[in-house]
Amino acid sequence: MDVGIRVAEPGDLGALTASMGQRPFFADRLARQARGGGVLLVAALAGAVVGDVYLSWEPPGEPELGRHLPGVPSLVHLEVAPHLRGRGIGTSLVQRAEGEAVRHGAVRVLLGVEGANRGARRLYERLGYVEWEHGIVPTCWMVERGGRHRLHRTSVHVLVKELPVPPR
Repeated sequence: MDVGIRVAEPGDLGALTASMGQRPFFADRLARQARGGGVLLVAALAGAVVGDVYLSWEPPGEPELGRHLPGVPSLVHLEVAPHLRGRGIGTSLVQRAEGEAVRHGAVRVLLGVEGANRGARRLYERLGYVEWEHGIVPTCWMVERGGRHRLHRTSVHVLVKELPVPPR
């Protein structure tokens, strides 16, 4: 399977939305990327978007993260098309995001995962992420379903990975 991982471009909004839905999320992330707030990565197979992840340079919305991990970039919204999960696409997206973080000068990266999302948790742990010692963090985000938007409130386990320092 020849999946390519690349930085999203403004013209990808239609393809992202067609494959993954969530037009407001992707429009927002592309706008943030244009302002230098992060990098939206897409996985493409035969020209179709089959996955994405956003690497954010912006301060997190959760005060606990800013207090304990100031300046640490975060991985947000890793997603792979359901029929292609378990084939290494998520791993490739995370590894590319980590590479972007290293190129940006980061020495670690963080992410949040809901307790019920055991598959994602296993993936992150397999990739070297470990849970931080400061407990579960409450968070929320907007979810679009059928053209309607609602606030999704939840708590997440915060996982952190130390990144390799490139040789000088």
